[in-house]
Amino acid sequence: MKNLLALFIVMAGLFFAAADASAQYASVYRKGTSLYTPERVKLTQDQMNELFGSLDGYTYADWQKASRGFNAGKGLLISFGVLTGTGIVTLGIGAVGLMMEGVAVGLGTMFVAPVAAATGEPVDIGYKSKFQGVAAAGVCMVGGGLLCMVAGTTVYCIYKKQLNDMTAACNARPRELSLSFGMKEHGIGFALNF
Repeated sequence: MKNLLALFIVMAGLFFAAADASAQYASVYRKGTSLYTPERVKLTQDQMNELFGSLDGYTYADWQKASRGFNAGKGLLISFGVLTGTGIVTLGIGAVGLMMEGVAVGLGTMFVAPVAAATGEPVDIGYKSKFQGVAAAGVCMVGGGLLCMVAGTTVYCIYKKQLNDMTAACNARPRELSLSFGMKEHGIGFALNF
């Protein structure tokens, strides 16, 4: 009985010493630019201030800066992705238009040339494309959109990594400890959960 009491006192002392140094929050996870508890409850600004206040090297201002950069990168990707898609459609319309004009000029030449040769008149078939500007605009939109998507991807990836690093730093802290005494599956005993 004395051994059990001594063991209980030692375990209680270890528990209370470790409980003071343990984390206030269990593991958190990131979804977009928000942090959530394992119970899927979004952390408020005050809770995030408190969480980052206990971290070395990161502050809530760092989180906000990384969140703005993450959202800016996402916006660049979406907007210039739309520009690139529109450019591809415009380029396709221009290419089909150029092809149809070429076919029309070729067929026209095929029918007009023998008649002109038979009559002896000179044949002057001018080819001034109406779709050349459309195709050029499509090429410019695709090229510009792809270049800006590269920039957007870079911004997105840099700030996403920063948010992931901050989330990992939050989860790297020690967990809360709990000590319980009572009936367990194999009899009476202590259980230390961490």
